[in-house]
Amino acid sequence: MATAPTRFRHARLYLTFRCNSRCGYCNVWQDPVFDGHRELTADGLRRCLDELAELGVTYLDITGGEPSLHRELVTAVRHARDLGMTVELTTNAIRFAPLATEIVPYVDTLNISLDTLSAERYHRIRGTDTLDRTLALVEGLRAGGADNLKLICVVTDQNADEVEDVVAYARRHRVTVYLAPMFSYFAAQSEVRPAGPVRMLKLAAVNGRAAAATVAEAPARVPSPVLLRRVAEQRYAPYTTVNLAFLHHLRTLSPASVTACGANSRILTVGPDGRVMLPCYHEWDASLPWERPYRELVRDPELVRVRDEEVGHRPACRTCAVFPYLGLPMSHRLTTPFLLQAFSRELDRLKPYAAALTPEERAGLLERSDALLAELERVSAPLRAGEHLDELYDFEAADTGVRTGLAREPVPVEELLADHAHDDCWQVQRTPHRVVRLLYTEILPALAEERRGPAPGSALATEVLDVQLDCWRVLLALLPGGEAPDAGVRRRLADWCARAGQVLVGRPAASALALLACLSTLPAAEIASWGSPRGHAEEPLLAKLLCSLAGPERRAELAPLFAPEFTPALTGAPAAGPPAASERVPTPEEARAGHGLERFVAALRGADTGALRTALRRWTAAADPVTAPDIARRLLLAELGAGPR
Repeated sequence: MATAPTRFRHARLYLTFRCNSRCGYCNVWQDPVFDGHRELTADGLRRCLDELAELGVTYLDITGGEPSLHRELVTAVRHARDLGMTVELTTNAIRFAPLATEIVPYVDTLNISLDTLSAERYHRIRGTDTLDRTLALVEGLRAGGADNLKLICVVTDQNADEVEDVVAYARRHRVTVYLAPMFSYFAAQSEVRPAGPVRMLKLAAVNGRAAAATVAEAPARVPSPVLLRRVAEQRYAPYTTVNLAFLHHLRTLSPASVTACGANSRILTVGPDGRVMLPCYHEWDASLPWERPYRELVRDPELVRVRDEEVGHRPACRTCAVFPYLGLPMSHRLTTPFLLQAFSRELDRLKPYAAALTPEERAGLLERSDALLAELERVSAPLRAGEHLDELYDFEAADTGVRTGLAREPVPVEELLADHAHDDCWQVQRTPHRVVRLLYTEILPALAEERRGPAPGSALATEVLDVQLDCWRVLLALLPGGEAPDAGVRRRLADWCARAGQVLVGRPAASALALLACLSTLPAAEIASWGSPRGHAEEPLLAKLLCSLAGPERRAELAPLFAPEFTPALTGAPAAGPPAASERVPTPEEARAGHGLERFVAALRGADTGALRTALRRWTAAADPVTAPDIARRLLLAELGAGPR
């Protein structure tokens, strides 16, 4: 199946290969393959970005080399913003300051490299004496009110002892720092800048590439467990981002396994002259010249071949941990890394409420979350990605339903289609984050507006991080290997919901809080005294999840809190779906457009696995993010026997 243009929502634009740093863990300045390349003019950049927008790209990552060395950086940023793209830009800060006022207001995220606060160590790691420029840029932009900055700290054995200092610096200036453990991704890599002239280093890089090309399987070179643990322990530090999925990837990296990578399957890799770099920037040894529009290049047989046969399969791919390419596929494969990524994203949103934690409270959270994360990895280990790029998880036909790794029993066809109405895993029904995210999207913002809300140091604020853990512990029981939590977990959740409910009584957010409270031991009558899930967008989902999470007595107790159409699902078997009609079965495209969705579902109830896969691929190819929520809701309501609302 040829690559569909709508699959490409992200692009990495390597604006230039030139760089004015000499970082030992980067190969762009060491390898002569990056020397002497033509760069796009202002008109060329505008045309390049126009074609990316036509392809469906909405997220643009501008990188290099050092982007500030390109004379048309401002043009690229401004035009991407005019096209409505989300723009991320990474700089080493050496020459960025003169451009700051023209660029910073137009990017969504400005990444600034900062590995150390020591000038001597900075020189050893990056080969330049410009730490003062980096610090001046960060502090000057923050003083001017810029709130879109992110520090990137590459953690190695050389600076691991300084992680706490960098975190403290980030907190002092109220700017997020992302801690990225260093990994090996090219031959002859060194953690610090090697001694010797650049010419000799380039010769070493050439020899390293030639040697690596003859190795069938290169050993993975990853940070030590001690270093990974040191990074993980910062996950509750304010203004600090630790991606637990990345740490998991580094811990489990094996040359024997294919690496799930998004290079040129979901992330288009564009070189300085507009070419498509194959298979990616880091393994680049071939290109598709930019002689045709990108919407044609992504269907080119050679790109499709490299995507399907080489990306993730090469020896260097199997030991790769370049997260910009790996993070996005995690959102399209419902496996352990996705769940860890979802947990990390929630934690980032809840991080402001960690500011008042005492060292003892933080240590307690680390201990509890370690246990929860171990359980998450155990329960999710059997999950498998689908056979095709557009299948979020593995499945097979079973009787009139579908067997997946997400449930003990076969699930209705409606669930499979509802999950795949969206093109990523963030809306899949049987994942904890669908419910837990209500904490930071609705509940906490409403509490913050109240005088008794989560001001720094208040119990409701600091305890919300425990609430996240309790909710995940309850909802992990949805997965086949999951176990019901002990009564203490549900009681803690009930206590917090009860106190929060007294603050939110009568407010719209009380409906979201009531959804969480239904997962606890809080009596239905007490929930009803301040809120109800009735009318909330996630009401149908929770009604469905309770059928797996709660016993008959608890479901019957909670049923009056929900709209009457959900009573049959909560107290007995959901109503059967409509029978197959005798008239023509709609195509997946017609069904997604709202024409004959019920007949389409009915026709799939008795389909075999092959027919299901064929239909699902066409179903996902017709994905439309605008109509996806409505399609998914209609399917969920039909599954519950609630009918259209």
